[in-house]
Amino acid sequence: MHPTLIWPRQEEEDGVRTANITQHLAEDRTSTGLFSQPYGPVEVATAEVAPQGTKECFLDTEGAPREHLSIHHASAPSCTSEAYHEETKDSDCLKSSFFLLDPAYAWSNLPVTRSGMLSLLEALDVYPEVYRYIKAFGRKSFAKDEGFAGFDSITTLDSSGQWASLESCYLLKYVGIREDARPGTIPWSIRHALIYQKINIEAKHSSHILIRLPEQRKGESIDGDLRNMINYLDEEVTEVFDRVIMSEVDPAKLNVLDSVQSSAKDFKTLQFLADQARRLIKAIELNMATINCLRRDLDQLVAASPPTTVGNNYLAAVIEKVQKTQQEHDFSLKNASSVLDRAMATSRHLRDTTSLRNSEISKLNAERANQNTMAIAQLADQSSRETHVVKSLTVLALVFVPASFVADFLQMGFITITQEQPMRWEAEAGLKIYAVLAIPLIAATMLIYGCVEVLQRSRGVKD
Repeated sequence: MHPTLIWPRQEEEDGVRTANITQHLAEDRTSTGLFSQPYGPVEVATAEVAPQGTKECFLDTEGAPREHLSIHHASAPSCTSEAYHEETKDSDCLKSSFFLLDPAYAWSNLPVTRSGMLSLLEALDVYPEVYRYIKAFGRKSFAKDEGFAGFDSITTLDSSGQWASLESCYLLKYVGIREDARPGTIPWSIRHALIYQKINIEAKHSSHILIRLPEQRKGESIDGDLRNMINYLDEEVTEVFDRVIMSEVDPAKLNVLDSVQSSAKDFKTLQFLADQARRLIKAIELNMATINCLRRDLDQLVAASPPTTVGNNYLAAVIEKVQKTQQEHDFSLKNASSVLDRAMATSRHLRDTTSLRNSEISKLNAERANQNTMAIAQLADQSSRETHVVKSLTVLALVFVPASFVADFLQMGFITITQEQPMRWEAEAGLKIYAVLAIPLIAATMLIYGCVEVLQRSRGVKD
């Protein structure tokens, strides 16, 4: 950015400024998507304002800009020539030239070829610093240079110490509606406009290059659409807030809005809205910084001019307009900040509600786990009682089984009593067969059972 001091302008050779811009274009690889290709589409709206009237032209061919410049912006006559005095005999009349470039869409190239743009900059004798701001346009893959801003100006004085010319270039951020916005997406986008202006009091001529001005606000304050976007963000935050404020904490009273999917969606929505509000606040702050720089230069011009000059009246009107615009931006900044605060407060409320709900759910799960543990303990106690019963039955079986075997042997006739006094008994041959068959089977069964027990215990030790 140039220093803010006012100094006499040093004379430069013709074409030096344009040569510097050409060098920047050659060194910058990103400039390939800045302009239209040769023989590509050209759309430049011009207006030449003179005491005789206003002449508007629309240049739509590659050679049209050069032809227009050769007619209306040929080399100006010197200040001592008769032609100059003839053109400036009416000292209150100031000629103005306006060149408006409006890209087809946000991230498209400028509707002018590289040679046509260089011809325009050379004819208007634009300073090289304008290239920094032109680079903010062109083909992009994301919202590039949305946070870029700046202000460059050069003020020159004549031999009597009065200001002779003012050359400035800056970017202003504004909000535009997206005509191709899909349902569910934000219909507003943050854009920027380039304003270059050169006012030459000696030549009584002003030149203006305007790139991508707001479509609905040309010539007006750019604060109107800021309010619309702020209202949109405020409405979206209110919609989320209405859902969040109805959220329940008690797990027994949860509804559809308290689901994980709904809470996650609300979190994402609030983060997106907060991001949009921050971007809007940053754009407003950049505008206010730019307006401060412009206001500072205007104050210096007023201080450098005699109080009785006619130009001071015009400067006072411009300063008043700048003050009003800055005041509008100040209020818009406060409004956008309040929306951001609401979004952050709603996000914190949703986070706290979710945390309380999760703690209640964890408490409920802990209570259920405690109940399950108590039920398991009761089952274990009942199992131990059943084990005692089984052991008792086993002992009874051990007591009664041998006696039942003896009774069965007697009943089946395997053992008979041959004499009572003294007691004598006799075993039949069938008992021998039973012993030969039963004892090996019992032994084999016990052996298998023993092997199974050993294998199970060995696996349990390994596990």
